[in-house]
Amino acid sequence: MMCREMLNFLIISLFVLLQNVIHTKAINNIMNGDNKTFLYNKYKYDEIINVTVNKTTEQFLDFYEDTNIWHGYPTRIHVSTNTSSVSSDYPLFITAIQQKGISSWELPLVVTTKTNMLQFDDVSRTLCPHDAGPNVTSVNRPSLLLTTSSSNNVTATIKLRRVHDFFVEVNKELNLTVKPSTPKYYYFSFDSTPGNVTVGKGWRYLPRFNYTIPKSVILLIESDDDICATVSIQNNSCPVFDNERDVLYQGYHLTMTTKGGITLTQSMFPQGFYIVFIVRENDDACTGDSFGDHGDRIKEFRFRVIATMSYFEYLVGALVTLALALVLCLIVALLPLCTCSAQEIVVDTEVPTTSSGETSAGGPPPRTGNELDDDSLSESIPEWEGDLTRPLTVAGLSRATPNAHSRRSDRYFWSSLTVAVVYALPVVQLLITYQRMVFQTGDQDLCYYNFLCAHPLGTLSDFNHVYSNVGYIVFGLIFMLQVRRRNEQETGIPQHRGLLYSLGLALAMEGLLSACYHLCPNKMNFQFDSSFMYVIAVLCMVKLYQSRHADVNASAHATFMLLAAVMAIGLFGIMYPSVYFWALFTVLHLATCFVLTLKIYYLGQFRIDRYVALRVWRAVGEHGRLAFRPNYTARAVLLALANIANWALAIYGLYEHNKDFARHLLAILMGNTFLYTTFYVVMKLVNKERISLHCTLYLVGTLVCWALAISFFLDARTKWSQTPAQSRQHNAVCSVLQFYDSHDVWHVTSAAGMFLYFNMLLTLDDNLRYTPRDKIPVF
Repeated sequence: MMCREMLNFLIISLFVLLQNVIHTKAINNIMNGDNKTFLYNKYKYDEIINVTVNKTTEQFLDFYEDTNIWHGYPTRIHVSTNTSSVSSDYPLFITAIQQKGISSWELPLVVTTKTNMLQFDDVSRTLCPHDAGPNVTSVNRPSLLLTTSSSNNVTATIKLRRVHDFFVEVNKELNLTVKPSTPKYYYFSFDSTPGNVTVGKGWRYLPRFNYTIPKSVILLIESDDDICATVSIQNNSCPVFDNERDVLYQGYHLTMTTKGGITLTQSMFPQGFYIVFIVRENDDACTGDSFGDHGDRIKEFRFRVIATMSYFEYLVGALVTLALALVLCLIVALLPLCTCSAQEIVVDTEVPTTSSGETSAGGPPPRTGNELDDDSLSESIPEWEGDLTRPLTVAGLSRATPNAHSRRSDRYFWSSLTVAVVYALPVVQLLITYQRMVFQTGDQDLCYYNFLCAHPLGTLSDFNHVYSNVGYIVFGLIFMLQVRRRNEQETGIPQHRGLLYSLGLALAMEGLLSACYHLCPNKMNFQFDSSFMYVIAVLCMVKLYQSRHADVNASAHATFMLLAAVMAIGLFGIMYPSVYFWALFTVLHLATCFVLTLKIYYLGQFRIDRYVALRVWRAVGEHGRLAFRPNYTARAVLLALANIANWALAIYGLYEHNKDFARHLLAILMGNTFLYTTFYVVMKLVNKERISLHCTLYLVGTLVCWALAISFFLDARTKWSQTPAQSRQHNAVCSVLQFYDSHDVWHVTSAAGMFLYFNMLLTLDDNLRYTPRDKIPVF
């Protein structure tokens, strides 16, 4: 029994010994291969090292330091090779091994652009400091492994150093140089105490910062060259993605050329963030030009982090805007009570009559009880029949009953409300989806913010530009209340309350849709920002025309069909801004001006039909040159000036024909609204109609607000017609209350200007409120 146990023990021992021998031999075969040699050496930081490798010789390098002062800083590896000793077919592989991670690169780095091919024979990488492990006092230095498949000797020059400026301080500018093979990144932390900064778990030693870290900062980046680069903001974790392909999978990223930036809060990055700088392989992403690449692709950056607003300052900025809007509403409400507006008194009540019973001033014939109260009002309008010298009054063009006028006017409001609801709901849904995409993808090129003045709040990336639209909404609702307080009456200019309600609703909707647009402004949704500006411009012109042409004015259906056509034209202009489109639009623009000129000059009585050329020919035949002499000199002069302005605008647009067609279309509509308002006011003065003092003050306030608004509008801080990187070149820090930029001020001043303008429209004919309508001339 004893012998059997001894025999079994010997057999097992021999088996274990044989297994160990086989295992050791297998390892040696794997390690050595066909005469492959591994060389191990230990080197010092901050020294230049030259090593040689080939397909049979591999180098394994360890490193040491004379001092532990810089253990809290990450390591940066510099490796370069001789062009003659290495090729892209047999590259040199560099592997950096840390306690918690491995990083690998190759040399040469070949960058292929659309115009040429670049080869970089040096590479520099910063190792993620967290991959060193928690015990930074003993394990914070990497090991390097260099291998190649080249049969020739490949000589590599290596240097390891600590990144002494790795930790970013507030208000301290840093300079760096980057190329595609040498990306760089830095670290910023929101947490600090007077003597220590905590940068993630396990960091025992870090530099002292003698300042208080803010909870919200703006990263400002500048460069003197226009080489395309990507800047990434990544969370305090490893790995750090520092090439242009992998960077899309972590944090926020943006493209830039000469200027870039972003506002960052502690709620976004509680443990701080890395700022990664990467030079892109080509400039296509920044310029959209496939053949505009730079040869060397070496880019210099300057950047700094500055403190931004506290949440208390957020509250102050928001309340100031709301307070200004409410104060203006109060001033507008009290102004008519503080001014004495004399009523216009008509002295001459003797009006001769014609044989047909109609007054020579164009008044209505005696009512028979069968007056029209339906929509077929155009049939009741008298024909001119060639007599263009007979004056016409408001009563002559206002034969419908008050109920008929009220129903026609109310249709404007219900049509506006229907359009507003149907249009706004999908817009809100779409823009909220855009905002979510920004957070989910981190792509800061999706939205054209002024990144240097875009204050995030909650889920909003750009709270101030959304909130600054509050004035439109407040003013729109207040104006509707003002209209409700006014009473309809039989004398004076017809009020058309439904149309006035539509103006107030359109102003409020402009604020709502502009706020939605600023959730994520870009080329694809710009029309949402300007759609109700088109509505406002058209409704203002309709209101002015309707004041003196009650029965011949366009119906609500026709007006909104016109607006639909305008928006469709705007869409095509944005999507397909070709020179052919601009030429076609210019012809349409000038033709419309010609038709409207005839309508206004002939008081709506000129009909364009198949006999119009015959009538013109007869008039020229009967009167000769006198046929071209205007019967209404003042009206003709004003219309001529308006046509000159439209021709100038059309020629400028055709000459420029840039991508910003929506702005050109808006300029045409708003410009013609201003021209028609000027025409109306001048014609009132020509006809010796007085304008009340409070209306005059509204007019002056409108001009002041719009002058300021236009100046701020032209001082654009974004350009959605350009690429995101090009748009960032216009970005600027906040200029008002450290909370608003010029576009925010445009929102405030333009809202105030439109509110004052609406009040001017509301009170422009107040001095005629008690004047009989057969004494009010049409123009």
